[in-house]
Amino acid sequence: MALNIGLRSLIGFAALLVFLAPAAPLDLDHSYQSARAAYDHGDYAKAWDTIETALASGGRRDDEIVCRLRVLGALAQIRLGDFDKVLALAEPELPPALRRSDLAVERFRALAIASYKKGRLADAKRYNDQAKRLAEEAHRELLPKVLLGRANMTDIYDARTLERDMRELLRVAKRSGDVQYQTLSLGTLSKIAASQERFDEAIDFGQRTLELAAAAHDDTNLHRTEGNLGWYFNELGDRESAEEHLRAAIEIATRLHAEDNRVVYLLQLGEDEMSRGDLASARRDVVTARDLALKLHSKQTGNAMLSVAEVAFLSGDMAGAAAGNADALHFNEKVDKKAVLRSRILDARIAMEGGKLDDARATLEQVLKEAEEKSVRWEAELWLAHVYAARNDATPAELHFRNAIETVDEVRREVRKSELRISVPDLATQLYDDYIEFLVRQGNNIDALRVAELNRARTLAEGLQLDRNRKFDPARAARDANVVALSYHLGHSRSFLWAIGPGGVALFELPPAETIEKACSEYQQTFATARGTLQSHGILGEKLYQMLVAPAAKTLHGASRVAIIPDGVLAAFNFETLVVPSPRRYWIEAMTIETAPSLELLAHAHNSGKPGRLLLVGNSTPPDRAFPPLAFADEEMQRVKKHFGDAKVLAGKQATPRAYLASAPESYAFIHFVAHGVATQQHPLDSAVVLAGDAEGYKLYARDVIAHRVKARLVTISSCHGAGRRTYRGEGLVGLAWAFLGAGAHEVIAALWEVNDRATPDLMDSMYGAIQAGHDPVDALRTAKLKLLRSGTIYRKPFYWAPFVVYTGS
Repeated sequence: MALNIGLRSLIGFAALLVFLAPAAPLDLDHSYQSARAAYDHGDYAKAWDTIETALASGGRRDDEIVCRLRVLGALAQIRLGDFDKVLALAEPELPPALRRSDLAVERFRALAIASYKKGRLADAKRYNDQAKRLAEEAHRELLPKVLLGRANMTDIYDARTLERDMRELLRVAKRSGDVQYQTLSLGTLSKIAASQERFDEAIDFGQRTLELAAAAHDDTNLHRTEGNLGWYFNELGDRESAEEHLRAAIEIATRLHAEDNRVVYLLQLGEDEMSRGDLASARRDVVTARDLALKLHSKQTGNAMLSVAEVAFLSGDMAGAAAGNADALHFNEKVDKKAVLRSRILDARIAMEGGKLDDARATLEQVLKEAEEKSVRWEAELWLAHVYAARNDATPAELHFRNAIETVDEVRREVRKSELRISVPDLATQLYDDYIEFLVRQGNNIDALRVAELNRARTLAEGLQLDRNRKFDPARAARDANVVALSYHLGHSRSFLWAIGPGGVALFELPPAETIEKACSEYQQTFATARGTLQSHGILGEKLYQMLVAPAAKTLHGASRVAIIPDGVLAAFNFETLVVPSPRRYWIEAMTIETAPSLELLAHAHNSGKPGRLLLVGNSTPPDRAFPPLAFADEEMQRVKKHFGDAKVLAGKQATPRAYLASAPESYAFIHFVAHGVATQQHPLDSAVVLAGDAEGYKLYARDVIAHRVKARLVTISSCHGAGRRTYRGEGLVGLAWAFLGAGAHEVIAALWEVNDRATPDLMDSMYGAIQAGHDPVDALRTAKLKLLRSGTIYRKPFYWAPFVVYTGS
C-alpha cells in the first residue's frame, strides 16, 4: 500500500516539473523559412508576426539565423510603414563573419530606406552607397534591388546619377532575362527623362515599358505606364494620343481599384477636355477626381481643386473659381511648387476679369521670377501680354507675346523626333490666336500673317534644311510662285484670310473656326460618297465659297491660279469642290488650285519641266486579306507606264517596301504608287502604302519614306487616304503626302478619301498625257479632272475626281 502511494506521488511531482519547465525553444530556421514565404507572397503582417515570435524566443543570440530574422523583419516593417522599427532592427552591426554577406547588402538597403523616410538624407546616401559597393563586389544578384531603391531617392542623387544607375539595371536585367526589372528600369528612365522635360525620350522609354508590361500581363505597371504616357503626350501638345493612353489607364486602374492613380489620370483627362472646350466632360472628370482625392486624403487633392477651379473660370463662374483656387493653394503651398504657380496664374486671370490689372501684373511678374518649368513660363508671359494689351500698352504686350512664343520654341527645339515635334505648336493654340488677334487690332496685318506662318510646315522646312526668315516678304513669295495665295488662320472668336497677290496683302475677317469646321464637314460628307452632285448639294458648296473665298474676290480678278495655305480642318478639304455662283459651277472650272503647307515652301517651289525617269510601284497582293487585289491596278500601271520611255517597274511580288527603298528613289523624276493605303489618326507616321510582303514586312511607312531622300518632280500616291487623316496646328495634314514632301518631293498628289479603282486609271492616263505635253503637274491634274467632270458619265461626280489634291513642296 505504501508503495502505491509513493508511486502516485512521484508521478504527480514529475507532472508538476513538466508544467513548470520553460517552453522548448522555437525552431528558428523553420520560423525564418515561414516568414520568408509570407514576405515573398506579399503578406508582410504575417511575416512580421512570425518574426516577432521567433525573436522573442531567441532574439538575444548573435548567430546568422537571428540576424537574418532581424533584417527580414526590417524589410517587412518597411512595407508596413514603421520606420522606427526598421532602424531598431537593422542598426545593430552584424557579426564580422556576416559583414560581406548578402545579408549585409539587405541590411544596408533597409537602413537606407528607413533613413530616407525619416529625413536623414546623409545617412540614407551613405547606406545606399555601401549597399551598391558591396553588391557590385560580391553579390551582383542583389544589384537590381539596390539600384532600384536608389532611383526612388531623387533628392539625394542627381538625375545623371540615377539615369546611369537605371541604364546599368537595364543591362543587368537584359543579361539575366528578368522582364520585371527591365520593365521597372525602363519605367524609371521614362520618369527621369520627364522630370527634366525631355518628354520625347520619356515617351520612347514609356512605349518600351508598355510593350513589356503588356506581354507579361502586368496590369499594375500597365496602367501606370499608360498614365505616364498620357502625361508625356500632353506636355508635347498631342492631346489625341494623350487621351488614348489616359482612357486605357483609367479603365485598368478602375478594375484594379487603384484609386490614387485614377485621380491623377482623371485630372490629366480633364485637362485635355478643357483644351478642346468640352467643359461638361472636363467638369465631370475633375469633380470626380476631387471627390475621390478628398476621400483618400490624396496628395493630389490640391491639384484636383485647382482643376475644378479652372473649369469654373472657363465656364464664367468667377466666384467659384476664386473659392476653389484658394482651397487649392491651401493644399499645395507646401507640397507642389508648380501647382502653386499655376494657381497664381489663375488668380491673375480672375483679377483681370475683375479689372484689377495692376494686381494681375504683379502676380504674373512674381510667377516669372519663380518659375522653372517652361509650361508655366510661357503661360505667365501670355497673360502678362494680355494685361498690357488691356492697358493699351502695345510695346510691352508684344514683348511678352514674343517671349511666350520663344519659350514654346525652346520646348519644340528640345524634341528630337520630328513625329513628336510636330504636335508642340498645339500646346500654344491660344497663344498664337491671341497674338494674331492683337496684331490685327493694332493694324499690323502683315506681321499678323508672319506670326501665322511661324509654325506652318516648320518641321518640313527643317527637314529640307530651308533657311526660314521671320521677316520674309509674303507678296514676293506669291509673286515668285506666280499665284495669288490665300492664307487662312482659324481662330476661336474669329478667323482671318490673307489674300496675297500682285497688289500686296489684303486681310479679311472670317467666321470662327467652329463655324467653318461644321460647314466644311457637312459639305465634304456629301461627296465622299457617289451621291453628291452639283444639283443636289451645290447650295452647300456655294455657301462655303461665300464664307471662304468671296471676301477676297476682288483680289482674284484676272488670276488663273490660286495657292491655298490652309489651317486646321481646311488642310483636309478640297477647295476645287467649292461652288462659284452665276453661273453655278465648281471652282475648279474657273481656277487652277494647288495646296501648299506654307508661303515660304511655296516660294521655294520649282519644277524643271523635264519629263525624266519613272519609278512605278504596285499591283501587288499583300499577305493580309484585309487588302484584296485591286481589279484595275494592272490597267493603271500599263496606262501610266506608256507615257515614259524610261521606267523602272516594281510589280507583283517584286513590289515590296525593301525593293522600293533599294531602288535609289532619289534618282527618279516621277514616282507613282498603285496600291492600297492606310492612314492612322493617332500615329500619322504609321500611315503606309500597302505592298507585297517579304521578311521585313509589307507596309512602306511614312516614317521610312521621310528618312530616304527623293528629288522627284512629282510623287503620286494612287491609294485611299494617301494625304492622311490627322491635322496639326503647324504642319497641316500629316501622312504619306507630308512624308514625301519632307523627303524632298517637289509636288505630291494624294487622296483625301476613298479612291475609286475603276475611275483612277482614266484620270492618271489623262494627267500624265498632259504632263508629257508640257503642263506642270498642277495644271495636268486639273485637265484630267475636268475631262471626268465634263464626261457626262457617272465619273463627273466629285466622289471620283475630287479626292486627289496636289500638295506643293520645295
